[in-house]
Amino acid sequence: MASNSNRSQQSDNQVTRITSDMVNQLQPSSKEVESKVETIPSVSEWLAPQLMIVFEDGDLHSARQQLLESLQNPFAEGSVAVLVIQESIADQFVGLVAQDLRSLPKQVAKNPSFISTLAKIDQLKAKVVKGVGLKADESPLLVYDCVHSFLGTGATGVVTLHTFRTAKEAGQLAKRDLLPYGQVSVWNEKLACAYELIPLLPSAIVALNCFNPDLSPIQKAFEGDRNDVALVKNYHYESLVVGAKRRIIVFPVGTIFAN
Repeated sequence: MASNSNRSQQSDNQVTRITSDMVNQLQPSSKEVESKVETIPSVSEWLAPQLMIVFEDGDLHSARQQLLESLQNPFAEGSVAVLVIQESIADQFVGLVAQDLRSLPKQVAKNPSFISTLAKIDQLKAKVVKGVGLKADESPLLVYDCVHSFLGTGATGVVTLHTFRTAKEAGQLAKRDLLPYGQVSVWNEKLACAYELIPLLPSAIVALNCFNPDLSPIQKAFEGDRNDVALVKNYHYESLVVGAKRRIIVFPVGTIFAN
């Protein structure tokens, strides 16, 4: 009986050992992780890049969130390539962006265009903002006072940054980088000021206080070169000629039309 009791105690006291095979069954393989990252071609062309203009009266939180997505995936279609921001809020805005930056996906960090851009930045001694605690070759980058043509050919994998004091200066800076912009997003709750800027903008599509809005409610009027106005799902749409150019203007209903 004593022998049986000892065996029972030994059985109860046995510790289950976790083997490497058991752990591997629970963890995804490195190939599975890599497959979730969008494939990026080695030769990167611009894919409808965006210009973002941020005023001190804009929704800074929303603008920052949209910019962060572009910084983390700079080669994606429709990502922000150029940030033009009012001088009075630039340091605070950029500081908050830097705190939220994370390491780039491997396919971005190892992209030949991005690697070439890093070398050019080093050569130019350009001022950059990177993620807190991250190295330049692993972090999304904001590059001050550069145009993309100085940094490389085609998509460079970084966002350039310029500061302005007045709306007129913002319009001048908007034309400095000659990129094939798909859209311009302008963040300014005072629509009258934003509308004054529109004739100076390089893109036919202008999103005020929003980002990548659905354009289908106004697309036919725009393509047919017709003036039109629509209100769909709390968004105001216009097709009209501004600055001798047919444009689409979109903004969420509720924005203040004031100076």
